[in-house]
Amino acid sequence: MLKWLVLLTILALVSAEIHRIKIHKNQDHKNTRQHRKQAIQALKQKYNQQDVIIYDDGVPIYVQPDYGYDYPSQNSDDYTSEELGNSMNMYYYGLIGIGTPEQYFKVVFDTGSANLWVPSAQCLATDVACQQHNQYNSSASSTFVSSGQNFSIQYGTGSVAGYLAIDTVTINGLAIANQTFGEAVSQPGASFTDVAFDGILGMGYQQIAEDNVVPPFYNLYEEGLIDEPVFGFYLARNGSAVEGGQLTLGGTDQELIAGEMTYTPVTEQGYWQFAVNNITWNGTVISSGCQAIADTGTSLIAAPSAAYIQLNNLIGGILIQGDYYVPCSTVSSLPVLTINIGGTDFYLPPSVYIQTYTEGNYTTCMSTFTDIGTGFWILGDVFLGQYYSEFDFGQNRVGFATLA
Repeated sequence: MLKWLVLLTILALVSAEIHRIKIHKNQDHKNTRQHRKQAIQALKQKYNQQDVIIYDDGVPIYVQPDYGYDYPSQNSDDYTSEELGNSMNMYYYGLIGIGTPEQYFKVVFDTGSANLWVPSAQCLATDVACQQHNQYNSSASSTFVSSGQNFSIQYGTGSVAGYLAIDTVTINGLAIANQTFGEAVSQPGASFTDVAFDGILGMGYQQIAEDNVVPPFYNLYEEGLIDEPVFGFYLARNGSAVEGGQLTLGGTDQELIAGEMTYTPVTEQGYWQFAVNNITWNGTVISSGCQAIADTGTSLIAAPSAAYIQLNNLIGGILIQGDYYVPCSTVSSLPVLTINIGGTDFYLPPSVYIQTYTEGNYTTCMSTFTDIGTGFWILGDVFLGQYYSEFDFGQNRVGFATLA
């Protein structure tokens, strides 16, 4: 049991030290519609959802409009010839160390999961993803302890699997003693090939951790390495592989925010789930009294099916092979999407919720909204990148503020 659960009445010190970690933004992949499809598939795998097909009177909807280069062809090879994998086209990652001496790994700091895992030196030579990345060698660490347990985390039809190891994990110079993590000897299909990161560091609640492993952030606080059980993200949307933003541990970086932070309680501990008062577009209510999850591990915004269809119809979207496209000439004139959280309106302009893709000699404009079959919204980096986001285990709340 986390000790902060019995310390909620203690006021945090104003002078509490915070730790700033530079995070990096992947730019290895060309921004294509295929990568978006891979990102959608990754999100379905993450939340254990099956493919969603939209029907009209029992018939799948497929439209072939004639809008020139504003839309792709129904016969495009992008949709028919390439098997979808999980390339995680846009993600943010940082450096951690494991073992004594330290072995370094790039990990995605993911609020949508709760386990830490990295590739193992014991993986098979045929495991392409493992061979492409840094591998943890337990025999090279003087602080390694075997747990004697196996682990498996499901990703779609496959799983990241291996052994649970115990070792020192270091984040920005903060050394967590005896942290349990996954030493992966196999990774599913093409899910983690050709990506810039080695593994995942989950920052969700322990309730969603496989094998009930205590997440690293819990131990950061339990071992007194940070003063407050709080972390925050600034995700640079126009950043680079070097300057992708910042993860703050142990408090809020006031230099990054303008005005007051809006807080809202976590409604269900597991994912960072909270209530949204309403979501409106140009005065039209899309959702009210709904639930949402803040997920730094995805670039997309997922909406419940009815809201997904309504919203894409309002923006003038044309459904082609499961994705909504709009004429690029209309994007600048579209209204903002307003999300009211905790009584404060947060805005997404059309330049954010419409993604432009240039491939060859033509450009297309696609809605960033997707539907993976959940009854709640998933607010990924499209939303989180517009604001500073704070995650507070101590008071079980999330906060959002305008960036300075």
